[in-house]
Amino acid sequence: MVSIVTLSSGVDHGAQLLPTSSQASLRILSIAVLGKHGNPLFLKGYSTRRGGEADLKWHYAAHTALDFFEEREMAAAKTTDSYLGLLYAMEDYAVYGYQTNTRIKFVLVIALVDAVVRDLDVKTIFRAIHNAYIAHISNPFTQVASENPATLAPPIRSIKFSTAMDDIAGAPAYVKE
Repeated sequence: MVSIVTLSSGVDHGAQLLPTSSQASLRILSIAVLGKHGNPLFLKGYSTRRGGEADLKWHYAAHTALDFFEEREMAAAKTTDSYLGLLYAMEDYAVYGYQTNTRIKFVLVIALVDAVVRDLDVKTIFRAIHNAYIAHISNPFTQVASENPATLAPPIRSIKFSTAMDDIAGAPAYVKE
């Protein structure tokens, strides 16, 4: 049985693109960006195991997180905090969530180790992901979702965005594509 301790801090230190020393102890296994309708816009795994079931595991984790997003969305319709915190934990990883005011969802999967996971560190990672996403959609050549609710947003295929996610995750050279 693994226990998770999450420490909250009311201090806001702005977003950083690269992890600090306390964030370096967090091993990011996957980063997912999900659209308004739950469609995956970007999903990349950063574990040492790659391909097949290993990649499918992160798709499962991201889509399972959608249930928790909907659950918390109904409970507090007028929340101002985008950070949803720990959504759920499995035996070897913990899933954290963040939702923008435009209902884009960020899912972060972190390996469970015998270390304390601080909310401040996870929030900083989410802010860096959010800033990279804003930079991506601010590009005038980026194809963004239409206002038609029947159409889904196109997946993010930007090399610059993928590289930013690799930098945030602290991906070793064998994981970077």
